[in-house]
Amino acid sequence: MQESLANRVIAITGAASGIGRACAQELARAGSRVVLVDVNGDGLATLSSELGPGVEALAVSASVRSESDMKRMADEAVARFGRIDGLVACAGILRRGQTLKTVGDTSLEDWDAIIEINLTGTFLSNRAVLPAMLAQKQGDIINMSSTSGRQGRPFDGPYCASKFGIIGLSEALAEEVGRHGIRVQTVLPDAVETPLWSQNGPAALKPPQTIPPERVAQLVCYMLALPRDTYLLNPVIAPCKTRKKRGGADST
Repeated sequence: MQESLANRVIAITGAASGIGRACAQELARAGSRVVLVDVNGDGLATLSSELGPGVEALAVSASVRSESDMKRMADEAVARFGRIDGLVACAGILRRGQTLKTVGDTSLEDWDAIIEINLTGTFLSNRAVLPAMLAQKQGDIINMSSTSGRQGRPFDGPYCASKFGIIGLSEALAEEVGRHGIRVQTVLPDAVETPLWSQNGPAALKPPQTIPPERVAQLVCYMLALPRDTYLLNPVIAPCKTRKKRGGADST
């Protein structure tokens, strides 16, 4: 049986859009108290208003690239709710700008921006919530990787490196804090219908089949609600590849 998510305090980075936004909405529906974290303050305000008056939500405008911002996020969450039961680290970018670049054409500025948001941001947000979770002797961290964290893709070298890194970071952290009652898991989404695809620009590399971010959010909630003696190891969530009809009938 799954544990209830009601009244659990869950922080979500990248909450203003995409998978982070869907996770915040799904957790709020499950009765969780949510800490909405994003550099986009206007997006957080819109999300907070949409969640409705019955949801306990704290909006924190902060950058995952900033060590001080992530500490402030954790401090504000503890000050408001007294604890932090979970973190869902969703903040990330696909690329800087809309120009597709090979690794050979990637500037150090492009590399640093993607690594700092995706990988360093995951590290800083994870580290920020650990003191509260260690004091409680319990907590959940779910870090958002990607199928690009298992197999590299052309024109996305920095993104792939960051997502590979998230898996390694998460597995190392899980070994360190598991004995303290803290569970660390990762999710590896394939193609998801989010604004991230707009970064492909006119090349329009968006795949023909995607899944809505709500499907990823439902998996995240399932993982957070698993019994304490159970975890999922790097689950992949992907769109079903439907087959074309042949001879007027669906093939199976």
